Amino acid sequence: MEEDDIISIIQRKTWTVDTLSSQAKVLATKAKLLPSDAKKSIPIYSGEWSEDSVQKFFEKFRESIINPLRHKNRELLENIGIQAKGISEEVFDDSLSIEVVISSFDGIKKFNENISRILIQKEILLGWLREGLDKAKENLQEILDSKIAFKRIINSNVDKNLVDELLQKSIVDRGFITSAEDILSKIKFVIEYGISTEYKDNFDAFKSNLEDVYKNLESLQTEYKIPKDEIIKLVNEKLLHDVDEVLNEKLEECSGKKRRLLEEWKIYSNTLQSIKREVSEPPRGLQELEEGVKKLKVECIDALGEEGLRILAFLKGEEDFPDKISKDDIKKALEILRPVFIKFLREES
Repeated sequence: MEEDDIISIIQRKTWTVDTLSSQAKVLATKAKLLPSDAKKSIPIYSGEWSEDSVQKFFEKFRESIINPLRHKNRELLENIGIQAKGISEEVFDDSLSIEVVISSFDGIKKFNENISRILIQKEILLGWLREGLDKAKENLQEILDSKIAFKRIINSNVDKNLVDELLQKSIVDRGFITSAEDILSKIKFVIEYGISTEYKDNFDAFKSNLEDVYKNLESLQTEYKIPKDEIIKLVNEKLLHDVDEVLNEKLEECSGKKRRLLEEWKIYSNTLQSIKREVSEPPRGLQELEEGVKKLKVECIDALGEEGLRILAFLKGEEDFPDKISKDDIKKALEILRPVFIKFLREES
């Protein structure tokens, strides 16, 4: 740095000191005329002696004398952690509303410091104040009115990072609380299968993954009635994002098996109905359906005989045509099966 530059900097700082000193003397004279309560609010400098720090202090010092009401109200907000930048100056004229904001915030902090921390650190309360005191009061009161719901979120036995995420979204929009509780309910259901619901930072991906896993678990239980122990063996101690693929494969396997069993059920039931046998509706569960198909098959054997059932298997493409079978057995089987094929042809046409 050149000598001229150094001299220029020293001169500029000297001018700044002279200007501030002159203004401070004028303000000090005005301060003597203030009521005693207002004088108590005049700040005393205790920061480092840098130009920036001094300038910031001087602005507060000036406001405490020129407009002590705004200074007092600004300090009230700053004392709870609000950086008042961006808030309309008119806001600091409404002492009553600011007191309501402070009181509501203190009530929230007493209820749960985590919520008050999020309100400050994420600048949520600051954003509301920038929109106006009415907005801030309304939102803070809604949080207080929703304490029971917030308590359920706070006390939920899930990943702490996820609790913070759900709290933040519910603080910003109390309408989200219902969604938060639905997510917690699904997590509780998923955890019962030994699945890890560790949360990192992508909420939308986590929520989508959770809903898919929940839906797949429900399908395996309700649609296919797969025993819970069997499902647990598939997914136990796996991460949520790894489970979805495993469950999809299991569902595809169950779907294919159920489709094949229903086809068999239809053939056996149509065969039995053609000889005036009553057949109930197919059971929903996969295991029950498989057992039901076996029973129908036994009934078909009783009605058609072993050879007749083998002809049926041949017509289904499951076996070769039986080598040793009499013409009478073939005729008997086809006569019994004739109504089945007529019905099938009518359905196809």
